[in-house]
Amino acid sequence: MADETKAHETLKERFDDFKADVDERKAEHQDKDAWKDVDRAAKHEVKSDVDLDKAAADVDKAAEREEEAREG
Repeated sequence: MADETKAHETLKERFDDFKADVDERKAEHQDKDAWKDVDRAAKHEVKSDVDLDKAAADVDKAAEREEEAREG
């Protein structure tokens, strides 16, 4: 009977080791996903800055055209 208990403990230890490996891999994937999200956010922020610059340039052009139309 002692052998059965020992075998069960060994099986539980194997399961615990396997579960720990799975948890570690999940954590690694979550870390990678988090970095991807950070990268996407940074790219989005840069794109937003570029869009704002373009909008500001369009406003400047519109103001110049309006001024030219008033003079002309």
